[in-house]
Amino acid sequence: MDTEKEKLTKLLADLKIAKNNLFKHVEGKNTPINIYTHLDADGLSSGAILGKALYREKIPFQITVLRQLEKREIAKILKKVQEYNNFLIFSDFGSGQYLELETELVNKAKFNSFLILDHHIPQNVSNKEEVKLIEQIHEKTKNWHINPYFFGIDGSVEISGAGLCYYFAKCLNQENIDLSPIAIVGAIGDIQNQGLNKSFLGLNTLILEDAMNLGLIEVVNDLNFRSLKPLNEAIAYSTEILLPGLSKDANRTLIFLKTQGILMENSEGNVKTLSELNQDEKQIISTAIIEYASIKLDLEPNKIIKKLIINRYILKEEPAGSELHDAKEFSNLLNACGRTHNSSLGIAIAMGNRKDIYQQSKEALKNYRKSLGESLSWIQENDKIQEKDSIQYFFGEDVIPENIIGTITSMLIFEHIKGVDKSKPIFGLAKRTDEDVYKVSGRAHESIVNQGINLSKAIRDACKQSNLDVLGGGHPPAAGTKIPIEKVELFLENCNIAIRNQLRKK
Repeated sequence: MDTEKEKLTKLLADLKIAKNNLFKHVEGKNTPINIYTHLDADGLSSGAILGKALYREKIPFQITVLRQLEKREIAKILKKVQEYNNFLIFSDFGSGQYLELETELVNKAKFNSFLILDHHIPQNVSNKEEVKLIEQIHEKTKNWHINPYFFGIDGSVEISGAGLCYYFAKCLNQENIDLSPIAIVGAIGDIQNQGLNKSFLGLNTLILEDAMNLGLIEVVNDLNFRSLKPLNEAIAYSTEILLPGLSKDANRTLIFLKTQGILMENSEGNVKTLSELNQDEKQIISTAIIEYASIKLDLEPNKIIKKLIINRYILKEEPAGSELHDAKEFSNLLNACGRTHNSSLGIAIAMGNRKDIYQQSKEALKNYRKSLGESLSWIQENDKIQEKDSIQYFFGEDVIPENIIGTITSMLIFEHIKGVDKSKPIFGLAKRTDEDVYKVSGRAHESIVNQGINLSKAIRDACKQSNLDVLGGGHPPAAGTKIPIEKVELFLENCNIAIRNQLRKK
């Protein structure tokens, strides 16, 4: 079996071909490279890395952020290509739509000056075990398609879209190694730090190594709570550390913290955040929580420590206490920008722009969090989750817009939300404002993904059985599509059947 560095060597060989194709296209021209990228944290990180790398090469570029690479977007892109003949880069999507891109660009328009840099499993591939099919796609599309699965790399946990764009940027110029922290931010945005204590796996470890060797990122052991929220609130509303008597009760949690003999107020009279505590204070709190949980939950301390102590990724050149200092908070900021129609702010920040733009992005983050909180409350207070025998689902109605339906669906399945059955995938549906369709976001808890549930395949199968000519896919635990309003009930029933069939095969 190939080692990580052997896999990387094979990936870099294809990336060098892609680099040469790009340079050949732009030689003697002054037309911009058109970058199309996704609106989430990984997509914005991807776009920013590519933009920064091209800027350094003095190559003009334009970045367009899309909610998804759908057929009507591909039609618009085709029209622009025929008019301007710009080189195209698709980042953090494209693999799930490669057949449409091949048909429209290569076959019909006789245009092959484009590049897909995507970590999602390729279109019509059910899972990573379909090695021969993946090899065939690689061979057929290698001149314009880079995907980690072509090299035996799992794109769901071992490298993100931003990581792939980072390696392409390094191929353009080795000095782009300083963009490694943004690749880590993108990976965290896609929840790829899934190793022990939130460590990284696969090529993400090599990207992290680059960042650490440059002194740009420091990995510290820390408590598994939000670093910028008042600590009593961070503990009380943690979705990963549940403490009977403290969870959901910020006041009792504050009393608990004060009994540990720690001054919990900062110089402004506010409750301190985790980032404001020193290591000795964190150690005291850690010990107190372990003792508390051991008594209340009757757990062995080592089991508590596995969840309580995590790796935190600190961007050393960013201001301490800011959303940019902690890679997790940075990714949250980018995600908020993308999902509140402020993608340009996120791209600019990830490319290094600060000052007024940073303040604007903080306002976007505040509004985003408010929307999430209101949406979750509405779902729970009004019992909006419906069930079939193998799936559960909800409609956003006029409360939850398309841009946050995926985040809400993730929170419902991955956090401890009353009324949600983690043994069934959940589908969130939001009506699109400019089209008679529902945006569908599906999520499955890792416990059932490990049993064989694959949402990407289930959604594609359901679309096919519903006679829908739409694009859909993603990863086994997270996938999506769009469905005409009149076909939504049929689609949901076919999703139910697809999931039921997957469960029978386990």
